[in-house]
Amino acid sequence: MRSFILLLLTLPLFLFSCKSGFEHNRAGMEKLNKELKEEFNANAWYTSIELANSGGSDDVVTVDLTKDPNSLKQEQWSQFHGFWDKKADITLSIQGAAPKSFMFQLDKEISLGKLGDLMDVSRKQLAAKGADDAQVILAQIKASQQMNTKEEGIYYAISFESKKQNKSYNFVYNLDGSLRKLNE
Repeated sequence: MRSFILLLLTLPLFLFSCKSGFEHNRAGMEKLNKELKEEFNANAWYTSIELANSGGSDDVVTVDLTKDPNSLKQEQWSQFHGFWDKKADITLSIQGAAPKSFMFQLDKEISLGKLGDLMDVSRKQLAAKGADDAQVILAQIKASQQMNTKEEGIYYAISFESKKQNKSYNFVYNLDGSLRKLNE
């Protein structure tokens, strides 16, 4: 009986320690940045980082990456409930440029902290429109399939949902953080 009570008391602590959700702000995105560096190395090259709000306490994080930026081979990994799982092998099809031209590195070309800042800026814009309940449902940093420069081809995209207005909002920002487009 004593063991059973001890188990009941420690089970919530164990479940809480497995929580892998990320706050949808600068601090949460910096936490994700640190986790990606620890899991895949600070020198990994990405073509996509995606954070999907699953509606519960955890987010689903999916990344397409390689350790060799000159290779056309990438791997897709996904994290849910704190565990990383390899989902696919990817072969890039690129013409007229080196594979590295379509890739980015953490804290070099892109910043997950900036993504968090852009979430806050977008949230304030939505609050001014009466969508003060809007929640992030998807946040991405992606390399476009067609680009002339990284500044034009890599972008931040954030999707929000307002239950109060029964409406979705999609923000797309350039690499420098300037608004490219807003779809309502």
